[in-house]
Amino acid sequence: MVAMHKEESFVIIELGSYMTKAMQDVTDVNKLPTVLIRSRAGIIKQEEATEATPAASNDNQTPVELKDASTSIDSATNEQVEVPQADESKAEADLTSDSEQDSSGPNYVFGSVLEDADANTIDSTVEIMTNGFVNDWDALSAFLRHIVTKELGIRISDNTSAFLFSIPVQWPKSDMENLAQIAFEDINAPTIMIMEQPLLAAYGNGGVTGIVIDMGHDTTTVTPVVDSAVQNSSIAQTAVSGAAVTTRLHELLQADAETCEQFDDASVPLAFAVALKESGLCVIQLPGTDAADTSERQTFEFGGKSYTVSKDVLACAPDILVQPTQASESVLTALVRQAVLGCDTDKRAALWENIHMVGGSAQFSGLRERLQFELENTVLPASNIFALSQTRDTRFHTLPEYFVGWRGHAHWAAFLGACLVAKVALADARHFVSRAEYNDSGPSIIHTKSF
Repeated sequence: MVAMHKEESFVIIELGSYMTKAMQDVTDVNKLPTVLIRSRAGIIKQEEATEATPAASNDNQTPVELKDASTSIDSATNEQVEVPQADESKAEADLTSDSEQDSSGPNYVFGSVLEDADANTIDSTVEIMTNGFVNDWDALSAFLRHIVTKELGIRISDNTSAFLFSIPVQWPKSDMENLAQIAFEDINAPTIMIMEQPLLAAYGNGGVTGIVIDMGHDTTTVTPVVDSAVQNSSIAQTAVSGAAVTTRLHELLQADAETCEQFDDASVPLAFAVALKESGLCVIQLPGTDAADTSERQTFEFGGKSYTVSKDVLACAPDILVQPTQASESVLTALVRQAVLGCDTDKRAALWENIHMVGGSAQFSGLRERLQFELENTVLPASNIFALSQTRDTRFHTLPEYFVGWRGHAHWAAFLGACLVAKVALADARHFVSRAEYNDSGPSIIHTKSF
């Protein structure tokens, strides 16, 4: 018999290429995620590892003692080796220990510890995910153990929390199986679910069908969702995203002599461009906006000093999300059209009328209005066939108003959707995978259940 779990113990972890979100307790879905942590790992230099390990572990946890060469995991090959029975039990206990990290691998640091670390103590940094896919599974395992033990305060040795993992779209089956293995074997989860973020975003906005435009750090992904099913064959993607806006804004600032003169070395730091992009001052204009309005300068505080930047620069930089400067980059409206046309004819009208915009870069003021203008004035009129399957209008959805705690966070709709699903699915054995099922069938069992 599968044990049922209480909502206050449910854990949501949303994996992202730039930022990972997490929280425990979905009793009140009006609460925002409690953990926001950069999806990046730092590897401590070998000579610093012995001193750094105690500092990196949880305050109420006992650091794991380093094993010698006779342990059950060969640190050189990471393969299982035969050991006496007494050592096997010790190895098994280590897998579910309350240490933040596995003592047999590199010593990782994350979040504020990494940001504040002395550069001389860090051997290298690892981007755990890029373009929505995992680069380093060992780092991801350590990262999840850090979130569970350090950020959420859960003891791995007696973990009773059910987990819902929200993942980027288009993960291959092997990656989902790897994540399931980490969940059951490294963080000792009793039950888990894995769901794709576009579907959860549609749920968060109160829908089951629509076009989900996820504007992240590395990529912008356009995903059709039809009747609660992600249409993987119709997904469209471009590299024009948040990172591209940062690069473009930095280039424009460097080219503006009046801005450069305000810095001691006449060079605009990249950190200035990042802070400016995230300030909310960048506004995307509709075609025909009076250029005279953007010729003025905007005051911006950075590092305790006041600077002025051109409003024209603030408007031009995020505009590449809709109209890329490189001819080789796909236009966002064309990607939306491609995704819609890849779906069944009788579903296209519903897709045009249910557009969901999520992701950090979806926060730019004026973006939704500009995209709607471009779709209704360039894409839809181009069709010569108007029937039940074709529409001349688009409609953008956002979070329902009754989720008052989420006001101003519509770009996090996928996380809200995960909370809503968790309340139902993690309490129903028909939808989640239990440890007993995992032990019987292995990681592939994750593909047999869904919500």
